[in-house]
Amino acid sequence: MNPLLTKTVAEIREAFGRGETTPLHLLDATLEHLAAIDPVINAMAYVDESGARAAAQAATDRLVSGRARGDLDGIPVTIKDSIHAIGMPWRHGVAANADLPMSTVDAPPAARLKEAGAVIIGKTTMPDMGMMAAGVSSLYGITRNPWDLSRNTGGSSAGAGASLASGIGFGSVGSDIAGSVRLPAGHCGLVALKPTQGRIPHTAPSTMRSAGPMARTVDDLIDLYGVISRPDPRDTWSLPYEDTTDIRGGLAPAGLRIGVMLDMGYGPSVSDDVQAVVRSAAMQLSAAGAVVTEMPPVFGADPYPALDRLFQVRARTEWEAIPENRRSDVLPAVADWATAAAENSAAQFSRDTDAVMRSQEMIRAQTAEFDFVISPVIPTVGFGAEEVGLDPAQPLGHCSFTAWFNQTAQPASALCFGFSAHMPVGIQVVGPRFADQAVLRLTKWLESARGFEMDWPTAVAADTIGALG
Repeated sequence: MNPLLTKTVAEIREAFGRGETTPLHLLDATLEHLAAIDPVINAMAYVDESGARAAAQAATDRLVSGRARGDLDGIPVTIKDSIHAIGMPWRHGVAANADLPMSTVDAPPAARLKEAGAVIIGKTTMPDMGMMAAGVSSLYGITRNPWDLSRNTGGSSAGAGASLASGIGFGSVGSDIAGSVRLPAGHCGLVALKPTQGRIPHTAPSTMRSAGPMARTVDDLIDLYGVISRPDPRDTWSLPYEDTTDIRGGLAPAGLRIGVMLDMGYGPSVSDDVQAVVRSAAMQLSAAGAVVTEMPPVFGADPYPALDRLFQVRARTEWEAIPENRRSDVLPAVADWATAAAENSAAQFSRDTDAVMRSQEMIRAQTAEFDFVISPVIPTVGFGAEEVGLDPAQPLGHCSFTAWFNQTAQPASALCFGFSAHMPVGIQVVGPRFADQAVLRLTKWLESARGFEMDWPTAVAADTIGALG
């Protein structure tokens, strides 16, 4: 693999400045690697080579004339299938959408990336409707984890996780409704951020779903964040511009109150190896002077059925919008799970909404006792590539540590902090609303404290796929 592709974005900018490479050369290296590795991992939903070449040529011309636009100018990135971009397909992971026309509008994340001069090389895979936390799709098939091709990438930003971990692109923008950027980051050893609602504009506006950046390092993540967090009036919840001047400074833990969340009070139990990784992060924070407290179980009764029914309604609504003769093309794991929503009344939907809001307030109040909370991203160290989750009956059921922060609108990052049997194990860092920069700064401190350098699986042998069928 071309060594350029293992560098950080800052190192690439320096190489541009020294004349050692150009955006066009970097794109060529990226596309060559993509052609070799993507048939194995199946991360790319669409490759826009002509559009990427035009963007890379424009960035090269700006570089030569001293008119570079900023930190991402000329940097290859990807966006998730769910993000509209002019001239690229929007299919939402669903085979029934395979013939939809190309998008004619740039959603806010795509618009901001283009304004910054980033080179969007294409779109990444996702499961049907984004309603599974796994890399399985009726349209795209199975997306595989480059750390181990028999393992899942998580989802729903599945292809984003696999592509970045394998060295395709330097950043990706996904979307997160129950953990969908944090979960692939946890499975694939990456860094990701689910922002405060409205901090990163997206369409259609949502009180639950956010666009979120994913990268291999916190500094690369910050580069993406600084671009896609710029306001956009098309998102009702879009927040005003924020100054990011001090965002790269690590946040010293001394004196911080840190909660350690290891038991949600429901859902899959946290495995011993995942607990060990979270506790190692807690020990590092404590050694640096933080006041670290293990939290009691968050919930006394299982709050998930109400949230699961809201997710079912969302999936069923999209399923019903598909032409009747194409509905059978939706992945059964999603379609069958959402079937129950057809029997729910409006009153039941209202009761479930109220119940979720009560649960949301419980978790907000408990986390408010701390400056930050750390937790697992996933209760276990992943699952098989063909599986749709830990429980097929609840394809989002294992998102217990991530989903509630979509409801509270709090910023939450994911960071690899250890390994188990050679697979990455991620931790989640949660802060109060609007403290996105503080979450990123503490995540950067933890990255520096974890005591190892990432050795990315960027050279998976293509012939290994044969053994997997």
